[in-house]
Amino acid sequence: MIVLPKKYRMVLTQVNYRTSQITDNYFDYYFEELKYFLAPLFDYKQGNCHNVTHYASLFLKSYGVHHDKIWIYAPTLYLEDSKLTIQLPDPNNISPNGLLTWGYHVAIFLQYAGEECVFDLFLDSEKPLSMAKWLEKMQARKFRVDIENPDNYLFFTQPSETKKNGFFTGQYFKYEGLCREQNWLAKGLAINETAINFYKNEYFHLKYKTPLSTDYKLFVGRINNLECVLRDNKINKKMTEEFQQKHANMIAMYRLVYARNLEKWIEKAQAIL
Repeated sequence: MIVLPKKYRMVLTQVNYRTSQITDNYFDYYFEELKYFLAPLFDYKQGNCHNVTHYASLFLKSYGVHHDKIWIYAPTLYLEDSKLTIQLPDPNNISPNGLLTWGYHVAIFLQYAGEECVFDLFLDSEKPLSMAKWLEKMQARKFRVDIENPDNYLFFTQPSETKKNGFFTGQYFKYEGLCREQNWLAKGLAINETAINFYKNEYFHLKYKTPLSTDYKLFVGRINNLECVLRDNKINKKMTEEFQQKHANMIAMYRLVYARNLEKWIEKAQAIL
């Protein structure tokens, strides 16, 4: 394990009168507030943790809550000769192979009452986790952890001969410039909400074996496929022209759903940025 510690530690600040009337336990209040405002985004476990966590970070920042982000990387992102990822059972059972496959994951990191805590609604939406418990839940044998400034939105990668999406450089960038101009944050949040809309509407085909089950799991159970079709309007090795023609009506419907969700999240993101 490679750990890059930083001297960021949190002291919960005083909050406004409205907050103090809700609960005397500000720590629990912040967790419940995040849960309320981020639902149902974290119910889709396949990806966009960086977008959900960045939105959570902006929310905490608006309350004056000092915090950091904790990033965990699987060896596939920092070792040239490794393909090892973080693999966890998919609780929604929409992944084609029943597993979540993450190259990295990120959550809110803070300290309260002398304890290091993690707010990670993807892994546990009922309670904060200790750092040790959070790492245990990852079920990773090898990993790298960074504790970083919450303003860091995502990490840089460099070209790699063996990695399709590049190799982690150890450096991060803020939500500014091109990514802000192109609404990366809102697009990620809209994808996750659309995935949950799909899950609820097509639940029968995802839970039971029907003629549509395999294709629908391939579509929604791999985030790169969902983003390819809905966000980018492109094709890939799985989301071929044939696949998209076969499911043209379904795809057209969820492109409209995504567009509505995107409009909503652009407005929400602009309000808090």
